[in-house]
Amino acid sequence: MIKDTEVYCTQGPDSIVPTSSGALSGYSFVFKDLFDVKGYQTGAGNPKWLESHPPATATSSLILTFLNHGAECVGRVQTDELAYSLNGQNIHYGTPINPVAPACIPGGSSSGSAVAVARGEADFAIGTDTGGSIRVPASYCGLFGLRPTLGKFDLSNCFELSKSFDTAGILTRDLELLNKIYKALVPENEAIQNVNAFYLDNSFLPYFSDQRLARLQTCFEKAGVKLIQGDFLAQGQWNLTELSELFRTIQGFEIIEKHGEWLAEYGDSLDPAILSRVKWSSGISRDQYVEAQKQQENFQQQLTTQLHANEVLWVIPTTPSGPPELTMEGDVLAAYRSNLMGLTSIAGLSGFPQLHLPMNGLSEGPCGVSVMGLPNQECQLLTAGQLLKGE
Repeated sequence: MIKDTEVYCTQGPDSIVPTSSGALSGYSFVFKDLFDVKGYQTGAGNPKWLESHPPATATSSLILTFLNHGAECVGRVQTDELAYSLNGQNIHYGTPINPVAPACIPGGSSSGSAVAVARGEADFAIGTDTGGSIRVPASYCGLFGLRPTLGKFDLSNCFELSKSFDTAGILTRDLELLNKIYKALVPENEAIQNVNAFYLDNSFLPYFSDQRLARLQTCFEKAGVKLIQGDFLAQGQWNLTELSELFRTIQGFEIIEKHGEWLAEYGDSLDPAILSRVKWSSGISRDQYVEAQKQQENFQQQLTTQLHANEVLWVIPTTPSGPPELTMEGDVLAAYRSNLMGLTSIAGLSGFPQLHLPMNGLSEGPCGVSVMGLPNQECQLLTAGQLLKGE
């Protein structure tokens, strides 16, 4: 079969057979072109990166774990360049067609991961999530998407974008499979505590359509759990625009710190929109970075206290709306991205796990909500997801 090069990478591998049988036998997966496979080049979504880096000397431990649990790998899939975008568009390899909204972007940077799963060509995918790159394509392609606690999954032998925020994540069409995959990766049992209620910050309300908010409220009513609204962010003098800028400052500095030499030589090969972010990031001073880290620590401490004190999980609109159309003007898309990053930055800055739950049949297109909890509450989130989905 000739594979779609907007979704699949030509450098391979095209497939890897399981090394054992186990809990994931009979399932197939794809992996984002940031994870290494021994003997193959990792391309990070950019031909110059592919050309300028040798074949990997070791394979990602995540890939090895899936193979050891019986899953079959059916390909390496495309990413936005250097994973530095949330759109799912790549000027070198093309934009994968969103299977559930063909006139719209698929979301990135785990674009190939999401599209391959949404098309039914793999049962699950592994991608990465720095600023939303699992949660956003999950939202736009009607999938379940888990960004775990920072550091939960091993990222050795994987491209690094921003060390403070990089996580590996999982995309599936089925919540029960996501639960099974998580337990294969984290076999020790995590205590599931009682959740008294779910919390919705009032600052999120402008990003909920009436239809999506009504659907959410119906889910809580059917589940018999309480939804509490409040003003945590406003009371802490945080707003989503400032959180987005705080996230971008830390991320941008770390990108230049890690890849500045390569970017100085090959930066002109990047999509102009991504290159403009690189140039902006080059102007961030170490003092600005250190100050941003202090603010991040303060935000994380306040958020931790709020979740502990109230024994709640947060409910967040994963994206401001359904996916933007492919024809959306660049400046409008950039403004939308800023609002989007305000929402995604909360889990990024805190390091907390977040699970996206799709809502089907919305007039605004595929999107949904997320639940977010304290570190190492992934099982709690998965249980909450099953509750809200009526399972």
